Amino acid sequence: MAVALLAKMPGLGISSVLILHVVGNMDRGFGAGSLVAAFWTAGAGLGAPLQGRGLDRYGLRKVFGLLVIAQSLFWGMAHFLPFPALVATAFIGGLTTLPAFTVIRLALANMVTEENRHTAYAVEAITTDVAYMAGPSFGILLASLASPTVAFLAMGAMLFAAGGAYLLLDPPLKAARPAADGPKPRLRSWLTARMMCALSITLATSIAVIGFEVAAIGTLQKSGQLQWSWLLLVAAGLASVAGGFLYGGMRRPPSVFAIGALLGVFCIPIGLATEWYWLCVLAVPANLLVAPALSASAGAVSRLAPDDSKGVAMGTYASAILVGNVIGSPLAGTVLDHGGPAASFAAFGTTAALIAGLAYLCDLRLRGKGSDNTPGARSEQLESSGAPQ
Repeated sequence: MAVALLAKMPGLGISSVLILHVVGNMDRGFGAGSLVAAFWTAGAGLGAPLQGRGLDRYGLRKVFGLLVIAQSLFWGMAHFLPFPALVATAFIGGLTTLPAFTVIRLALANMVTEENRHTAYAVEAITTDVAYMAGPSFGILLASLASPTVAFLAMGAMLFAAGGAYLLLDPPLKAARPAADGPKPRLRSWLTARMMCALSITLATSIAVIGFEVAAIGTLQKSGQLQWSWLLLVAAGLASVAGGFLYGGMRRPPSVFAIGALLGVFCIPIGLATEWYWLCVLAVPANLLVAPALSASAGAVSRLAPDDSKGVAMGTYASAILVGNVIGSPLAGTVLDHGGPAASFAAFGTTAALIAGLAYLCDLRLRGKGSDNTPGARSEQLESSGAPQ
């Protein structure tokens, strides 16, 4: 978990550091910086399933050996590149970034017994919350106190250290062994209709999380209270951590679909807040469900995937989070600009809740028909995702 946290922090802070590097070192605007960050994100979204497939077939050390070399080259050289070259190499950097989220979830699926797995995933989701709070803050702090170049190199050093630690530890990835010498698993063997339902919850959760961040910060900025944004983000992060602990301690956790739908619904009333302190208070119920939603959907994806495809399935899970970010951020921002805070929170909250509700209805119908014939689909009941079987 400690190594995973070390790898997640720079992964979540990279966008901020890239933007500050472009703005501070290249004297370009935030639009140009956001373009570089977008290319990084696009590369990471495409690379996650490919890296997962590599973990399935070749194991951790072969894949991470190549990725650590690629990341060392990117972070060691990219800050010298002119802007057009940086845009192109940012995509390659994202494509070859360390799959920290995928590896830790694969390791937990193999190292933890099934009855305790939802607790393990909850703890893993808590480390993600800590990384969300610490990663961007660490990068921005370094860029402010030292320089964007120092922050740039520090992020690269953290990724290099995390990659080296993974190579030394070589955590057991169950999917990497049986598939190494066998035929390549077919897409239909793991990307079933019920898998799509589970990934839809991941998508809905990501839309709600990024939508909350954009709408909340925008609300504070429009009301002249931006100086309290740090307190809001800390309150949201602590609420998510608390929710993760509560979820991890449950013997029979609630439905993954219910968690996802409630997360979206609880985001809607946050838009009624006009003062920063009410924003902090109303943000607590929704953020209590963030870690449980991520944990439950990760557990569902892991259980539905066959052993020889868990890596690519968890990589696709990571891509679903990125796709949710791509959808949720402009949705919340555009509605905020044209309709105000209440409309923004209602827009992305309703979207997330509807996706979760439709996923539940789809899964309910599929279970009734018994349409999926994979072992994971036969055994897993997503309506009680995470509960002991």
